[in-house]
Amino acid sequence: MKKYFLGVFCINLFLVGCVNQRIIDHVQIIQVLGYDLKEEKVKGTVVYPTFEEQGKNIFHTLSTEAETFDKVLINLNSKSSYPIDIGQLRTILFSEDFVKEQKIDEIIQYLSRDPIIGSRLQMGITEGDVEAVIKSSMSEKVSAHFYDKINQNIKYAGLPKMNLHIFLNDFYSEGKDPYLPFFILEDGRAKIDGIALFKKGKYINHINLEQSYLLRLLDSPIKHGSYETKVEDDNKEGRIFLRSLDSKSKYKIKNEKNPVINIKLSLKIQVKKVPKWIDLSKKADVQKTEKLLEAHFNKQIEQLISIFQEYEVDPIGLGERLKAKSKNWNYQHYLSFYPQMNISVDTNVDIVQTGLDE
Repeated sequence: MKKYFLGVFCINLFLVGCVNQRIIDHVQIIQVLGYDLKEEKVKGTVVYPTFEEQGKNIFHTLSTEAETFDKVLINLNSKSSYPIDIGQLRTILFSEDFVKEQKIDEIIQYLSRDPIIGSRLQMGITEGDVEAVIKSSMSEKVSAHFYDKINQNIKYAGLPKMNLHIFLNDFYSEGKDPYLPFFILEDGRAKIDGIALFKKGKYINHINLEQSYLLRLLDSPIKHGSYETKVEDDNKEGRIFLRSLDSKSKYKIKNEKNPVINIKLSLKIQVKKVPKWIDLSKKADVQKTEKLLEAHFNKQIEQLISIFQEYEVDPIGLGERLKAKSKNWNYQHYLSFYPQMNISVDTNVDIVQTGLDE
């Protein structure tokens, strides 16, 4: 009986494998989707694989134009030999020109309603045409190239945490604004160059990688990630290269009607490189270096927050923190005083390892 059951199971498994292979061979599995703006039309570009022998995949692009974003997939389907399948979609990219001219509200809402699109899907903004950025990565395993690049920079380089799920939470929040990674082409290769800031579905501007690292410090702990900065002391200057080991942020809020916020930031770091005039074998120089870095982070983060206030965006989520403290929260009232709100930063740096490079 056991042998009979095992035989039937193996036959079923074989048949399922055959069916799945047939399905895979007769659909275009879209893993990257990009949107450009071409005059008054939307241009869509997708990446799909064809499955060759010995497990090899060859990746192809397909492009089309349409009057609206939702017609892009319809037009792509009409150009394809097989039905378009977005069930394995990993990354959606928008050109900067596209998001400057069009809000992405409808696209985001469409994505949130589609049950076959995973919440871990990544999105990004490109400085130039999406099509060019995608084609620059065709020599890579392009289906996972952008997705993996975003995730590894979040895990190891101090990029703020983000994916479709996080974007949707911030998009619908009254008190925090969403953001996405910002890509450029450098030496013919796609590179993350910072963060694109949004107000709901409207693109506002972008910040650089160093500022993105500071945003991550304010938003969630960094246990990995490198940072380099210029320091000055007694007419001497140089550069310090450090690596994050851990970070924490605490927000102290005073006066509910006219809020004053103080951010306490704690950093544990490993210093990898210092100027020759700093000797980290000396306790006094360790303490001096900590003070120099504390002053640097206080200044740079307060300047970054001022930029956010100028843009009237709140990627830190200060509004959510105020809402949690207030019994009479009013989002419109918050928007009116946010640009002038008093926000200060106090950083404590603890050098726990030197690990200086020779």
